Amino acid sequence: MHNHHLLNVLKTFSRKEMTRFTEFSLSPYHHKHEATQALVAYLDKCFPEFPERLCDRKLIWKKLFPQDTFDQSKVALLFTYAWRLCENFLIEEQLAQNPQREQLLLIALRERRQWAIYERQLKKSKKTLHNTSHRDTDYYRQVMALAEEANEFYTVWEPRAQDQSLVEKEHALDQYYVLEKLRDAVQLQMRRQILQGDYSARLLEGVLEELRLNPEAYRKAPAVQVYYQLYQMMDQPSLSAYQAALVIFQQNESRFQTHELTAIYNYLQNFCIARINRNELPFLRELFGLYNAQLARELLHEGGYLIEWHYKNIVTAALRLGELEWVDHFIETQKEALAPVSAENAYRFNKAAYCHAVGEFGKVLELLTQVEYSDLRYNLGAKALLLRTYYELDEFEALHALVESFRQYLQRNRLLADSRRNGYYHLFRLTRRLAKLRAQYSYMDIDQATQRLAKIKEDMKQTDSIFNRAWLERKLEALEQSRNSG
Repeated sequence: MHNHHLLNVLKTFSRKEMTRFTEFSLSPYHHKHEATQALVAYLDKCFPEFPERLCDRKLIWKKLFPQDTFDQSKVALLFTYAWRLCENFLIEEQLAQNPQREQLLLIALRERRQWAIYERQLKKSKKTLHNTSHRDTDYYRQVMALAEEANEFYTVWEPRAQDQSLVEKEHALDQYYVLEKLRDAVQLQMRRQILQGDYSARLLEGVLEELRLNPEAYRKAPAVQVYYQLYQMMDQPSLSAYQAALVIFQQNESRFQTHELTAIYNYLQNFCIARINRNELPFLRELFGLYNAQLARELLHEGGYLIEWHYKNIVTAALRLGELEWVDHFIETQKEALAPVSAENAYRFNKAAYCHAVGEFGKVLELLTQVEYSDLRYNLGAKALLLRTYYELDEFEALHALVESFRQYLQRNRLLADSRRNGYYHLFRLTRRLAKLRAQYSYMDIDQATQRLAKIKEDMKQTDSIFNRAWLERKLEALEQSRNSG
């Protein structure tokens, strides 16, 4: 039973959640089947690994029914009951965090015609919502839901001469609709950069026209303003459009919940990366600023730990900016912020990248031999770092062998996206050509050397996707200058 979906879900629980689930199973209100309660109590003892030897169906039967003959169908039925119990537990856990719980209470009070209690609760719910700092889609959804509920109350109780609940609902609905269309439009714009397909946003033009004709109606809706600027940034990409979006976002950061903050930073971050890939280098400094802003707010963390890929990307961006002292300090101090399971591997890889940047090439080779390459990103990044190190050390035979093995690796790995495959392929191809020319450069005929150098330069110019392009350009320029100075 160790592969049962119940166990797969329980493995995702924290210790606190597993304890609550066990207590939930013992509540007679939720569940009264004693054998299922006994199964959950046994699984609690197997938490968190649920090893196969302890979750064997025959062993479970022996633990639960030591005097009875093994019955496989009964074990399966118990797991079915336990899974249904787990489903109800997950629903209850979500309801406990759902801001619309109070609306459910209002519905219950209205249906029981408890008008005095209802009005007090409605007033309390509106005040609580008004006092929240965020003004995102969740906020407008809740305003809309409360206004709709208040309107239902108005229609079934005593009609009052003045009731604004329907007007409030319509106003919130306008804000919610405009904001959701803009959010979706921004996300669709982002997807167009990654995936092929028809991602047209129907009715979007009507929303954009509404914002152009009635700007004052949305002036006090910060989320609408932010997403409108994000859409403008993606529709007409430029540094000034990016900066306009960033400014209005920074002015209204307190209006967004954490998950929304993370999403917006990702949009800005991915926009910068796309422009950097087009060789628009001012965006590199912008990207670095975004990373630092997210670090300060711990938006790059998960489960209390800094995500190792953010650690790697931050190091990469800072090295490209030449922030060597900052990088060294960051690598050392943030190592402790990484999850223990990945800390050493991430540290060695990024330390190797730093050592390459400061010219300590021997340390690069030493550190890379200690990196585990089970993840594709480390595998590719380490190969590219090794390639550049061999070039710096004039290890041309090792470089050529690496290029050949990498060519075979790309042929075997069909899951690699074309953009990434092409970027690495061209880096290795052009580096090998440049290394071959460098090995022969000092004793070649000057016209022949100049001609071959010009061909490589033209090839680079005509090739859109080259990883580590800036490094390759520096090496080409250095080779050219070495001949001129000689």
